[in-house]
Amino acid sequence: MEYSKIELEKATLHILKTKKFKKVSIDVLLSDIVSENNLSYRMLLSRTIESKSLNYDTKQKINMKLDMLYGANFGFSSSKIGDVCYIDASIDGVNPKYVGDPNLLNDFFTFLHEMLFNPSLDSKNIKEEKRLLIDDYKFEYENKSAYALIRSNKIAFKDEKARFKYNGEEEIVKKITTNELNDYYKYTLENNKVDIIVLGDVDDEVITLAKKYFDFGVKKRLNPIDFENKEIIESLYIKEKTKSNQSQLVIKYRTDTRINDKDDLALVLANTIFGGFSSSLLFTNVREKESLCYSVSSTNSRYKGCITVSAGINAANYDKAVEVIFKQLDDMKCGNFKDELLEMAKLSLISSIKKSGDSLSSIAKKIYSDELLNDEFDLYDGIEEIKKLTKSDVVRVINKLKLDLVYFLEGVDTND
Repeated sequence: MEYSKIELEKATLHILKTKKFKKVSIDVLLSDIVSENNLSYRMLLSRTIESKSLNYDTKQKINMKLDMLYGANFGFSSSKIGDVCYIDASIDGVNPKYVGDPNLLNDFFTFLHEMLFNPSLDSKNIKEEKRLLIDDYKFEYENKSAYALIRSNKIAFKDEKARFKYNGEEEIVKKITTNELNDYYKYTLENNKVDIIVLGDVDDEVITLAKKYFDFGVKKRLNPIDFENKEIIESLYIKEKTKSNQSQLVIKYRTDTRINDKDDLALVLANTIFGGFSSSLLFTNVREKESLCYSVSSTNSRYKGCITVSAGINAANYDKAVEVIFKQLDDMKCGNFKDELLEMAKLSLISSIKKSGDSLSSIAKKIYSDELLNDEFDLYDGIEEIKKLTKSDVVRVINKLKLDLVYFLEGVDTND
């Protein structure tokens, strides 16, 4: 693999030349700082842009064009990474070298350019995409595990930007007018940081194509690390009810450790032992041994400094489930876990890092995150550091955790 970073006049081009894949992928990422309005507008905008353009004004025409591009895959998505939100315009397809089509790479660029720069942002199209997005918000409520995470974020991060959902808010989306979305589209093209990521067995032709089609935006440094915090004087215990056969338990801890901090990888390992893989303490003891939940896991939000435990349980098991989850953390704080588990967690993490090199999308995400963090791109970054971590490192960082919130979404009889 050969990585290069090239500063164009306005955008930044990243090229990873590799013969590992038979495909070529192109991602154009438009980045800005997280805000509630940005997330709502960007989600509606990305979906509207993806749906049709002036020259491809139906789904059928888009699909026919993709078929002509040897079955290429295309899409627009909107998400966030820490304190940065982004729109990802992407296309991937067979490497032109395998089909003997010297114009195919140019065709990938021109199609993506057409969809991004000639979108159909008329009132009819926006109204339809708005309707579909609002339907998705309704589905979020029906998915109780997702809804519990959303509610717990709103409570725990009440005065912090981390409370904002990556896909925006229904009340904001409902009020967006055609003119406002068109104005926001123009603002995005003119004021966003732009990164172009090209992966595959390519040559320097991609530099010319990137300059021609996607050298727009502005040069600026965006920091994705969310430093907002709060002093925890007293942990919150919140119970709410919903009509469901299953209840949801969410427990949030503040870690005071963020990505690139000296204790970052030790905390990643600690979370893996706690609830981050199939042999974790939570899975083994709360689910398998005590049978207190349908599912349980913990996730480490490295850009925020928060570990979240999520579990699907029966309402009657609430007290016992909380007690046993707390015990797993207490045991870790005292070093009461086997060395074998420590080594298994290390192997799981290292395997996950290595597997990321088998996916074009995972590689693109790593290039993008390293760019935001102002780090040198290293696909296998962290492996050697993880190997050196000890039990005392895990115990040290896990003792930094502070209980922020215990949120219980109690399922009540749907027949009531």
